[in-house]
Amino acid sequence: MQRRCFAKWHQDSDGNVYRDGTILQYGDEWQLLGSVILLNPGSAKPLDRKPVNALLSKHLEGFNDNDEYYAYSLDPLMRALIEIFTQKFPNGGVIRIYNLFNLKNPKSGSAIEVLKKIEKSSFLFTPMSEVDFKDAAVIVATGDGVHADPRLENQLRRYIKKAPKDNLYAIVRKDKNLFTIQRTKPNQDGLIESYHPSYTCFYGNVTRWGVI
Repeated sequence: MQRRCFAKWHQDSDGNVYRDGTILQYGDEWQLLGSVILLNPGSAKPLDRKPVNALLSKHLEGFNDNDEYYAYSLDPLMRALIEIFTQKFPNGGVIRIYNLFNLKNPKSGSAIEVLKKIEKSSFLFTPMSEVDFKDAAVIVATGDGVHADPRLENQLRRYIKKAPKDNLYAIVRKDKNLFTIQRTKPNQDGLIESYHPSYTCFYGNVTRWGVI
């Protein structure tokens, strides 16, 4: 079964690299299966600099052709997400990834330290005008990194506000090494606590869909 990744890529004058608009597609289907809200982009890189907008416009309903998209390599976390969705959607489809901030760095702690030094960047946060969850599931999986900077909490609130209220989920701990995707609601601060799949899918841990 084919597995592909597409995304936008930018670099600022300080050499910081940003990945945004990430689309995972597996199998032969292009229906939006769900969106996952993560902390920041990891190690995936463009395979080349040939735009793939024509391909995405042809297959992906409502594709927002506002910038150039490229084909990317798949990093381990992307592969893990596809495996999770394959449990529920074996025929394939599309997974959208939205990050709390778009600075590409597989070491989240280091990425957060750089984030704190960036006062303003047009690439750092995804504009809500470019977010389209449709009616599909929205899974919050940011981990506790969301609390590292008030701007990240605010970005999560924006995502939650735009998500379909009856289709909000989070990765939560079910047992020592078992984590599940369960329906959830925001807490009194307008946030959703969750685990990040870089932990729940590795180190002997397993992530499954809960009772929907």
